[in-house]
Amino acid sequence: MKTTRRKFLKATGAAGIALGALGTTQACALSNRPAMTVTAMGSGRPRRVIFLVSDGMSTGCLSLADAFSRMVRGRGTHFYELLKNKKASRGFFLTHSLNSLVTDSAAASSAWGSGSRVFNGALNMLPDGETVTPIHWLVADKGYVTGLGTTATVTHATPAGFASAVDSRNDEATIAEQYLGRVDVLLGGGKLFFHQDLRDDDRDLAGEYVAKGYAHWTHRNQVIAQGETPDKILGLFENYNVPYTIDQKQSEKLTEEIPTLAEMTRAALASLEKNPKGFLLQVEGALVDWAAHWNDSGALLWDQLAFDDAVGVCLEFVERNPDTLIVVTSDHGNANPGLNGMGPAYINSDESFARLAKSKASYYQLLELLGEDKENTDPALIQELVLEHFGVEVKDEHAEILAAARAERELAEIHVQQRSFTGQLGQVIGNHTGIGWTGSTHTEDITVIGALGPGQEDWAGIIKNTDAFALMASHFGIDHRNRSMTPEQAREFASLAPKNINNHWA
Repeated sequence: MKTTRRKFLKATGAAGIALGALGTTQACALSNRPAMTVTAMGSGRPRRVIFLVSDGMSTGCLSLADAFSRMVRGRGTHFYELLKNKKASRGFFLTHSLNSLVTDSAAASSAWGSGSRVFNGALNMLPDGETVTPIHWLVADKGYVTGLGTTATVTHATPAGFASAVDSRNDEATIAEQYLGRVDVLLGGGKLFFHQDLRDDDRDLAGEYVAKGYAHWTHRNQVIAQGETPDKILGLFENYNVPYTIDQKQSEKLTEEIPTLAEMTRAALASLEKNPKGFLLQVEGALVDWAAHWNDSGALLWDQLAFDDAVGVCLEFVERNPDTLIVVTSDHGNANPGLNGMGPAYINSDESFARLAKSKASYYQLLELLGEDKENTDPALIQELVLEHFGVEVKDEHAEILAAARAERELAEIHVQQRSFTGQLGQVIGNHTGIGWTGSTHTEDITVIGALGPGQEDWAGIIKNTDAFALMASHFGIDHRNRSMTPEQAREFASLAPKNINNHWA
């Protein structure tokens, strides 16, 4: 089922909610407890594996998020503390896909999930059409339980790489079908692909899950409720993705209705830990990637902190259960945000960075407030909204450029990737905050790995993304190895590579 941009915008109902004066309400509030340094470590093979992914997290996000957290929360981040922990292991992933030095999320997660590199856009399917078996299927066959939690649709590329096999990541309706009976806990967005009134084929897939014993959750109250957690959960909290954290923080309605990633993670762990044999759980902070595509520094950093709170939940679990391995990483970089030196001798860098705390909306919300009439975007309205929601005064000439970019008129911009409205806005705001971007797409960079628990030493050093599958398989005593292809062998199938990927969200 193909989701057009118009259908995506319409389906994300949360985005249309006004940004009232709601700063005091924070039901998606992030924990103020100090970042943990976990000392408990098991030995031998782990019984449980938690694999956490901040999607699109360039290496620079780590230091930016830690500094931002200290500024807005008065403490550092759990991820930073994990990397500083001398008892933890640190490493890096090489992130290439089968047909590109720069991977998309589908190929990246498939490399982790099957040990086989595939073309960008494919999920656990080789170019010649052969399906390779994803790790969740193998783990489930061995009697372990499995889970996926994300701020995107539960059928999006990164979770799907662990638990589905299709020739195109766009086929989220089929991915939803493949999860049934194979994934025990699903938490995130994606009603579009499960609910009868939203699916293109009118299939009541959510009802089929319920018939198979899944509790169907649609509200935050079900996630945070006290009492016995169900063994199987289908938790869907939005039609498409869940809202950006920065937008949740400004809306009492969103705060009341939509769980945070940390809350979803806590519920997933409570369900999965009941299985005495063990589990494999993947948790994804998806909107870090989406914000990076739009050069939206405020949205990126708040979602990185929301992801970090999920890391904190998992570290607490490891402290109580030392036979658990936690791996924290990213699938690829995206647009490589960084704080530039500002002012003479860079003395204005701190002051510039501090302006990020004034951001009260994502760029997505700003576009909603500007309305659908792109051709007639009012430069004065842009200035008004940017000042109100980002604390930045936009010069008249810059407002004219933003209005032209919004109308998709030709711009005299040398950097092609940043000719869009959001690319131009990122540069305008970056003049005040100091945050610069290399572009608006994924990057080839290696990604950081932090690991703690039994088997953590295997995740140290520079390793291929495909190595993750063999490591996870060995942790669960699985001897399966999937077939793989070399770039040379795959070259004859180059014309079959998926080309209709919506690259903005890739």
